[in-house]
Amino acid sequence: MIADLLLPSLGLMLLAFVVTRGVEMLVPETVLGLAVMALVSAMLCWVLASAGFAVLYGVQDGRILALLGQTPSTSAGHFLRLGAKAALLWAPILLLTVSTAPRRWKTAVW
Repeated sequence: MIADLLLPSLGLMLLAFVVTRGVEMLVPETVLGLAVMALVSAMLCWVLASAGFAVLYGVQDGRILALLGQTPSTSAGHFLRLGAKAALLWAPILLLTVSTAPRRWKTAVW
């Protein structure tokens, strides 16, 4: 049970933290930079979580990927919906990381 539920949940939370901190290094230290960081991080987390679900499906049974390849648009939609539902786990961590970003600013003052 721990490996099936807790580890993927912690992985999604860690993903949100790492992606947001990575994007933080690329955006300017402004309010607009915070908004861009939140938007880009959310999109990246959504896509990466969706890809993670596709990998987990493939690991569980390799024949599933062959079936998914027959209807790629439907399959992509399914995984994107799963990634969006996973936002219940990664979005709070993303928002906390974005909201604490001004503390780490070196040149701008909040």
